[in-house]
Amino acid sequence: MLTLARFTLKGPYYAATIVGVLAMIAVVFPAISTNPLLGAIAAVALTYMSGALVGLIILTQGIQSGLKAIVASLLGITLIASLLLKAPELGITIGFVQWLPIVVLAQSLRTTNSLAMTLIAGVALGFIAILAQQLFWPELEANWQAAIRQSMAQSMDGVPQSEQYNSADLSEQIRVMMRWLVLALVPSLFIVYLTIVLIARRTQARLAGSDGFRREFLGLALGKPASMAALVLVALSLVLKMDWLSSLAILVAAAFLIQGVAVVHAKLLTRPMLAGLYYMLLLIIPHVMGLTVIAGILDNWLNFRKSGKKEDSQD
Repeated sequence: MLTLARFTLKGPYYAATIVGVLAMIAVVFPAISTNPLLGAIAAVALTYMSGALVGLIILTQGIQSGLKAIVASLLGITLIASLLLKAPELGITIGFVQWLPIVVLAQSLRTTNSLAMTLIAGVALGFIAILAQQLFWPELEANWQAAIRQSMAQSMDGVPQSEQYNSADLSEQIRVMMRWLVLALVPSLFIVYLTIVLIARRTQARLAGSDGFRREFLGLALGKPASMAALVLVALSLVLKMDWLSSLAILVAAAFLIQGVAVVHAKLLTRPMLAGLYYMLLLIIPHVMGLTVIAGILDNWLNFRKSGKKEDSQD
């Protein structure tokens, strides 16, 4: 990654070439891969790499250099997509969906030099996205439910009636699952984009031979006012039961999840195996994620990392 990052930072044409090629391969590879799982993993990895390089360009050289690389790569992607895939809109789609949030977050980090302010900027951007989702795609949940039901019905063709699931129970399960997927859509994207920007910041620090990213991340704190606002928002979402409010509450919880991860990472920094186990549990057990969010909120009052800071100062 460092070698690729150094090559990307040589100039705008190098940056546009690397970023554009990675983004294009991420789109095309799943379609040509014989292994769907491998194709999906490769697409995610390439998407993270191209996004992190865009963030790195902005962090090191400014937003103008980042936009030059993006525009040049979008032109190349649009041309290739038009010739090979007959989809000229692909470049614009990648620009808005994949790179615009990264540009906003990376520029926020470059301007404020604060991970906390970058998280808050991400929450503000996510709030706008939630409103847009409610205004322009109000039928998203219903459309997803219909698609899943149609797919399930096709897969059940030829299966004896006795072996099929109870249709009423299955319909309710699909409804609940789709509702939560829609509510968590923007918060999930928030985590993805923020992770990409954090990778870019870490790469910047490694290129400079600095431990700045480590100190910034381990010291991340959103503050008491933000944590109090989060608690009020969660309470309102539970009482009012409005979809946009519930989605916003999940988004804010995602921000404190990042702070909670910083707290846990600070405590497990000298135990790599234990840290690896924690991250695995974080991905597969919802209760671990919930406890991490709570730790992130309470840390603003209890300062769980206080002893860790003293130990660091003695090293």
